[in-house]
Amino acid sequence: MRGLIPPIFNKIVRKAAILKQFSQKKSFLKSIAPGSPLLGIPVKLVGDSSGDPREFFDHYSAYAFWATQKIESKAETYGRKLRILDVGSPKMINSIISVRHNVNAIVLANCQDSISDINYVYHDICEMLPFPDSSFDIFTSTVSLPLVGLARYGDKLDANCLPNFVNELNRVMSPGADLLISMCLGPNLLAFNNGWFLDIETIQSIFKGWTLVDKLVDNWSSPYGTRKNSLENRFTADTDIKDTPSGDYRVVFLHFKNEPIKTA
Repeated sequence: MRGLIPPIFNKIVRKAAILKQFSQKKSFLKSIAPGSPLLGIPVKLVGDSSGDPREFFDHYSAYAFWATQKIESKAETYGRKLRILDVGSPKMINSIISVRHNVNAIVLANCQDSISDINYVYHDICEMLPFPDSSFDIFTSTVSLPLVGLARYGDKLDANCLPNFVNELNRVMSPGADLLISMCLGPNLLAFNNGWFLDIETIQSIFKGWTLVDKLVDNWSSPYGTRKNSLENRFTADTDIKDTPSGDYRVVFLHFKNEPIKTA
């Protein structure tokens, strides 16, 4: 019920809790063991600061686990650090991956990272990528490709940005490379300028020339808050959208792969 209280009243309720905390504070301080390094530290009553201990495992967290598993599996096969190109994934995902691999993250602005090993490249992906051919082993992107070319974050307004970017990926990814991406899976719709919601057939047509080798749908990722399936079946490979209304979507993780060029 606390979430239903207007902010000003919520603040009043929290401050009023100080009256109750006087007695709680007194008994708490009396219980501190003699000789404790915490004994005698000044005390300030701030009101009710309790919170909900539940932290929802969202699709960003799920993607991080899913993609990292695949990255480490490939690294074990290759026996070396991987060359990774990223667009739009959360900085925490990229920073953790950069501990073991070479991560180049394309960004539109300085994110003030002065500690990780990420190589940030300031670039609008509506333009040609500033990398030589066959530069990367893996491409990652967390629900960012549906947003490109819509000028949401200071990028250019360009209706052809996404397919043109995929053409550039064809150039800069090495033979045998992997694309690990998440997209908005739903009935085909451009929610301008929110993003592209696409069915699986349309997504595959955009990535023509790449083979879809794995997919995983988060059935609890609808922006409407609807939760399809039980917790045990939250993540499935079912990309059917016949019961999904226009404007709704679920986040799908997609693993595309190209094959090495065979020589005689």
